[in-house]
Amino acid sequence: MLSSFREVMTKGPAKIITAGVMFLLSGSFALWGVEGWLRGESNTTVATVGGTSISANAFSEAYRQRTSQITRATGKAVTPDLARTFGIDKQVLNGMIAEKAMDVQATKLGLGLDPKAMVQAVMNDPDFQVSVPGKPPVFDATAFRQLLENNGMNEEMFFARQHDVYVRGQMDQGFMAGGPLPATLLQAAARYEQEKRNIAYFVLPQSSVGEIAPPDTAALQSYYDENKGQFRTKELRSLSYILVTPAELSGRATVTDADVDAAYDKNKAGSAALEQRTVEQIAFPSQDEAKAAAARIASGQITFEGLVTERKLKPEDIDLGTLSKRQFNDPKVADAAFALAEGATSGAVQGNLANVIVKVTKIVDAKSVLREELQRQRSSEAAKNLRDAIEDERMGGAPLKDIATKLKLKAVTLPPVDAQGVDADGKTVAVPLAAQVLPALFTAEPGSDPEAVDGREDGLMWFSLDNVVPARDRTLDEAKKDVVAAWTAEQKIAKLKDKADELVSQMRGGKSLEDTAKALNLQVTPAWDLTRNGQNQPVPPAVVTAVFATPLKGFGTALAANGTDRILFHVEDNVIPELDATAPATQALSKRLATGVSQDLMAEYVKKVQDQLGVTINQTNVDRVVGTGSL
Repeated sequence: MLSSFREVMTKGPAKIITAGVMFLLSGSFALWGVEGWLRGESNTTVATVGGTSISANAFSEAYRQRTSQITRATGKAVTPDLARTFGIDKQVLNGMIAEKAMDVQATKLGLGLDPKAMVQAVMNDPDFQVSVPGKPPVFDATAFRQLLENNGMNEEMFFARQHDVYVRGQMDQGFMAGGPLPATLLQAAARYEQEKRNIAYFVLPQSSVGEIAPPDTAALQSYYDENKGQFRTKELRSLSYILVTPAELSGRATVTDADVDAAYDKNKAGSAALEQRTVEQIAFPSQDEAKAAAARIASGQITFEGLVTERKLKPEDIDLGTLSKRQFNDPKVADAAFALAEGATSGAVQGNLANVIVKVTKIVDAKSVLREELQRQRSSEAAKNLRDAIEDERMGGAPLKDIATKLKLKAVTLPPVDAQGVDADGKTVAVPLAAQVLPALFTAEPGSDPEAVDGREDGLMWFSLDNVVPARDRTLDEAKKDVVAAWTAEQKIAKLKDKADELVSQMRGGKSLEDTAKALNLQVTPAWDLTRNGQNQPVPPAVVTAVFATPLKGFGTALAANGTDRILFHVEDNVIPELDATAPATQALSKRLATGVSQDLMAEYVKKVQDQLGVTINQTNVDRVVGTGSL
């Protein structure tokens, strides 16, 4: 669990609005809600930067957005304790302080942005552009409006926020432009990154240490006391749910033959045009080639399918899909297709777009299409009516079981599960729409009514949080089996390391790697061209790190990929390529170094500005927001 949080934490906040501002550490320009407890507070400042305050309300919104973002990314709820462990509160507050400092500094420097220039900057933002083959990207007003709608903003609010972002960007760009990268720095970095080492190694299996005697009572108790947190139970939550599947909705939206006939007769011309045909076509460079191929098919010399094989065409090359006549791009091809019987092949068709031969593999009559359309409409209506009915009942405080009975649905109650859907016995419980439901379940407050989960083709699900079983420390008696297993595994790892270290000492004393491996009946394997940051190397990263920390001709050891065995190695030689400034790898390295230098300069500048302006933090209000202070 912690590793997944670390991964998200190291990736930084998600990008909401493109700005290119490298010092925005917390992503605080995301769009947040309102924290209820702040209403009525007399002092709602969490920090002051140069006399300008950051409200607890804004900090609360930013903090909640960041924790919600991590929850969505990992599928695991972020508790206040876990958030503090990873310093999320400090990360968010530090980012907001940095932003506020830059806002104050921008005002002092008289920086600004012409409204027309800001509009143009938005229009040039790749997030709001659409690419058309053969043409440069253009501003997509639909994408822009969708972003505003999704975040509950109007244009005035958006441009007000973006103004500050772009003004900060002016300072940021000054540092990002930078100057020439020192040649010595590039050369040293290239030598470090591009150095290659060759090793020989063998794997020392954990089985070589033999069996480990069981721990005595004192050792077991001591190990348990030192690692008690490792054996805690997980928080479990139970839920009840109603799942409405498409099949359920179809059953509530029946369409009779009389319904179809009535709809057809209401608009016969329009209904008749609904007929669809599944069509395949073979295109030819010229009309003559199309005619020649059609003649071969007509004479029985070859079939349509044989022609497909002969021309080495793939299914996607010939499939036009199932279309009504009006859906064809080429009217001449449509006329030819709709003149054929099911299974028949046309002659050569000189279409507006290509010379083709078409085959109709299936005909769907108009009434069948109309029936499906009516079914979809009525299912959609049934879904809306059912959703409204369920929501009305929930608003009235009715339990899901009672709602299910009243609306002739099935309510299911599941046993308590953890955030991964595993019950107290370690068995995986089948939770419908688990990827969406479990994160929502573990962020729901007891007594709340979580939003319905829309699984599209998998159905629509309402659930309630029935009970919370808090995590707790297991007693030694409860956890004894797991404690013994963990103690034994740790002992084996330690004993194997001692053995590996002893063997390395022997080799450093003059014994060869080959002789050491031979005495243990183990195989020596070469591994060439290892690099510090290479991908898909023959030995795991822990070994690569150890190899580059070991002198040439030296010996070393590190854990194998399975986390139990150990690898013993000999660094035989290395190769440091000559610096080629024109090589793609070197140019990429030069860009990374330049960016890093610019970011470091920007970070130092922000720190200097903060020092000059002065920063004070109201830790009491900070603690209230993150859940460590009293209300």
